[in-house]
Amino acid sequence: MFELNKNFNLLDEQLAESGLEMQWVGAVLGGVSALASIAGGISGAKEADKANKAQKVAYEKQKNAAAEQARNTNIYNRRKFETDRDNYRKQAQYNFDTAVKSWQYQTAIRALQEKTDAEKYLLNTKNSNQQLTFNEIAASQGLTREQLAIQDSRTEYALNRQDVLVSQLQAEGKSRLGQAGRSMNKRVQSDLAQLGRDIAVMDASLTGQIRASTLNMFDIQLGKYSADAKVEAARMLRPQQLPDIPAPTMPPEPAWMEPMAAQPGYVAPPTPQSTSAPLIAGIGQAAGTLASIDWNVKKTAQEQYDPTKNLGIGASIFGNG
Repeated sequence: MFELNKNFNLLDEQLAESGLEMQWVGAVLGGVSALASIAGGISGAKEADKANKAQKVAYEKQKNAAAEQARNTNIYNRRKFETDRDNYRKQAQYNFDTAVKSWQYQTAIRALQEKTDAEKYLLNTKNSNQQLTFNEIAASQGLTREQLAIQDSRTEYALNRQDVLVSQLQAEGKSRLGQAGRSMNKRVQSDLAQLGRDIAVMDASLTGQIRASTLNMFDIQLGKYSADAKVEAARMLRPQQLPDIPAPTMPPEPAWMEPMAAQPGYVAPPTPQSTSAPLIAGIGQAAGTLASIDWNVKKTAQEQYDPTKNLGIGASIFGNG
């Protein structure tokens, strides 16, 4: 009885020790797995924190870049505004100076034109007056010639008439010195008739010459009137003072609108990763692993290798008594 009981106790101890070792190995492995889960959670938390820091750095860089771009845009807009304003003022001043020079030139041309017109008018007036004087002198000379011609005709007529009368008296005297009677009277009457015809011819000639001279004097007066009319038609009008040329004026300064300030573009903030979630998950996984380990190793081994359970023999057979 004693030996059998002793053998069965030895087997029980060996089996218990073997189960104990297996349970302890499982417990150790479970602990290692739990530690690995916690370490993984810590590593995940660190990675999340690292990612959050990198996102924050990138976010700050993007905000700085947007602010820098807005600052550069504002500097450019300000410089462009000032440059456009300065260019406008320079162009306006240049245009005004050019207009002043043109106005001065046109004013000088206007003064020269007025002087030239006045000189032309004076010269034209002088020439017109001289031409009228020439017309007057020419007409006077023509009239004088015609009057002298009439006077000469009358003088010649008087002399010729006197010569005819003298010749007729001489012829009549000769006739009377001749034979008296009817033939003498006929010769006297014939001489008197001839004298009348000669005087009538001379009268007619004088009248014709006077009429011709009178017509000539009329033509002379008409020619003078026509010549004077041409002179007056060609006479220049008295020049008037030209209107003043408007002086240039500087254009009004336009209203300048300041450029609108550019604002930095919106940069969406990053969504941070949870640093506690991996740690909580690792701790939870480790807790689950540890919870699944049977920490009552010896008791479990004894119950697993109990001879009374394995052999179906009552506990009293293998008992210590």
